Amino acid sequence: MRSRLWIIFVTLVALISCIDESDYSIDSIEVNPTIALPLVFGELSVQDLIKSIDSVYVKVYPDDLVYLSYSETMTTEDIRKLFSIPEISLTRSFFVPPLTIPPHPKAIRSDSIVEIVDFGLSPEQLDEISFKSGTIDYSTTSNRPGFTNKYEINISLPDFISKTTGKPLNVNVGSTGSINLSDYIVTLDKNRFDVKLVLLLKQSTTAVVINPNTFVSVKLSFLGMDFTYIKGFLGDQTVSIAADIIEVGAFGTSLEDADVSFAQPKITLEVINDYGVPCQVDFKKFEAQKETKSLAVILNPANPISVAFPTALGKSAKTQISLVNVEELIDFAPTQFFYQANAQINKGLTSGKNFIADTSKLRVSINVEVPLYGYASNINLYDTIKIDLGDFDKSTINTASLKTKISNELPMDAKVQFYMTDDKYKILDSLLTLSQTSIIKGSTVTSSGDLQAPGIFDELIELEKSKIDQIFVSKYIIIKAVLNSSKNASGTFPDVKFKSKYKMSVDLGILTNLKINVGS
Repeated sequence: MRSRLWIIFVTLVALISCIDESDYSIDSIEVNPTIALPLVFGELSVQDLIKSIDSVYVKVYPDDLVYLSYSETMTTEDIRKLFSIPEISLTRSFFVPPLTIPPHPKAIRSDSIVEIVDFGLSPEQLDEISFKSGTIDYSTTSNRPGFTNKYEINISLPDFISKTTGKPLNVNVGSTGSINLSDYIVTLDKNRFDVKLVLLLKQSTTAVVINPNTFVSVKLSFLGMDFTYIKGFLGDQTVSIAADIIEVGAFGTSLEDADVSFAQPKITLEVINDYGVPCQVDFKKFEAQKETKSLAVILNPANPISVAFPTALGKSAKTQISLVNVEELIDFAPTQFFYQANAQINKGLTSGKNFIADTSKLRVSINVEVPLYGYASNINLYDTIKIDLGDFDKSTINTASLKTKISNELPMDAKVQFYMTDDKYKILDSLLTLSQTSIIKGSTVTSSGDLQAPGIFDELIELEKSKIDQIFVSKYIIIKAVLNSSKNASGTFPDVKFKSKYKMSVDLGILTNLKINVGS
């Protein structure tokens, strides 16, 4: 700035040197040059209206219309918790008749026990279990210590088929040990399976004497069982799905203080079901929330909602649910959705072919798509600009005006204020009076909401002397703009489109008239 003043002074000196002092006597001369000081220049696009933390949600349709897209899925395994395989055990004894058995090169079958074992499940009636974990722990004892090493027990479970070999479980055991069930699939008849136990007298090169009242006991314990999948009828059961919250970030920041109305919002609620069982979901509470306020979500179909289910293991089925009051919900601009529900399977049924896997889940997915097509008010924009006019001699300023040139393709009017602050961002004063703030004119649009012509503002705004003085001691200017949709000729808000290429060009400066005295 000093360089501009230096040029002025050099010019004045040159002019004065050309005057014949014999004809004129000049004590001083006053000049009033006008200088423009640039303050702000830049562009604001539609996408700039969306805060940076929301930018991940901002997308553009092929026709350049900007929209917010948000999706969130919450997963529950509450139905899975209905099903567990109870631990069971059985102890059986063999009576060994007294006799002397001559030497024998092969094991001799003695007594056998065939039994049906029931897992005791209710209301489930299972047909098949694929084990993920679990063991059969066994132990054998005899009331005759001398007979302990003379026998084995053959454990045969014809319904337990190895996933590896395809053969049924059949082992000879003695003393204690365990059988790992993770390699087995068991076929059941309404929770029941067969067990066959056979007492084997081991081969011996000498005679074996069995004393009177000899007994052998065997204990089997089915422990720690969990499944990869189960099949059968799973019963009529109800489980409470834990309350949960779906965050909706796209509405929680940029539009949190705005009053908005969107013409074509879309919300899709989807229930994704991995459980192969008829299911009804009853949303006891489903509402949009914002701070301390809430708005009930109206669903179609109404509660309880029958949820589709897959017919093959490893598949999923989807159920689409409509939101009746979608526009009201979008205008509410929620920050989250809250839901709590119950799920009932096999309602009113006494039989059926169901299945679930250990990975089965029930998921509630909400998808929000909001085209920026509608109208809005009270959208607040802020920016902070550093200034430094400390080298300029403010005492030379005679008058000053704000030179404003704005071309606005956005269909929104705006009131703008400039706040001058110190280096701690403490506000010292505002630059404009209340009557001077309405300087941004919205563009005009067609009947379909498309851009017709930009709004133009190209004027000088006279500034008060006290506010000019504050500019020279300020370190920052905070720009605040409050945007509102432009009204049409009838005074109502038409639905307008916000496209990504629409922008607002702003060129602001201070036009100063200087008062400079040059002595002779």
